[in-house]
Amino acid sequence: MPIEPRPLPCVPAAFAPHLPAEVVERHRQAQQATCDALQALLGDAEEAPAPEMLAIEARGALAAHAAQAWAEDFHWAALRPPAASGPDGPDGALAAAIQKAFGEPQRLRERFAEVAGRLGGPGWLWLVLRRDDRLAIMATPRSATPLTGGDAPLLGCCLWPHALPEGEGALQRYLDGFWALVDWRVVDARLEQARAALKPSRGGAATAPAGR
Repeated sequence: MPIEPRPLPCVPAAFAPHLPAEVVERHRQAQQATCDALQALLGDAEEAPAPEMLAIEARGALAAHAAQAWAEDFHWAALRPPAASGPDGPDGALAAAIQKAFGEPQRLRERFAEVAGRLGGPGWLWLVLRRDDRLAIMATPRSATPLTGGDAPLLGCCLWPHALPEGEGALQRYLDGFWALVDWRVVDARLEQARAALKPSRGGAATAPAGR
């Protein structure tokens, strides 16, 4: 089966004004190129492993392209068009976890911006669940992801040049738009899944989820 990017939840223009359509289209073109490169490395195999499994088990260019393909899908899956009623935010268990780790949600956004400013090149920002049930922010360079570590990813933010708008203050404008588009229901569902996976099973140890 050909490897293709997961469909967006809407047409690119629907993310405006927080994310211009031309930026979304450029981002998706880069994502398609990653999938094409991964497909070329896999050849004509009818039952190729899922990108997240290749990101964990493969090495070299195959692992890098697989990790990037997975991360791009993970990024878009947690975004949605702007809500007609205006920006919303986390609630329930997710809001409580954010409060415990960062204080107010605004502090989470500020910490994201701080970590993004220190990345120093293309890569990713992540909100993750640690094994001690605490939320944390981490940055990974280029195609590296939390999949190969012990943290469960809850939210991914692409910081490759193809994702950013142009002009002065591009990074902060991009992050502001990103927060306006986050689908907190998706993040909350990932948190619930991650916590369930981290609970010790009967007679065995917990395993961290790969995330979707």
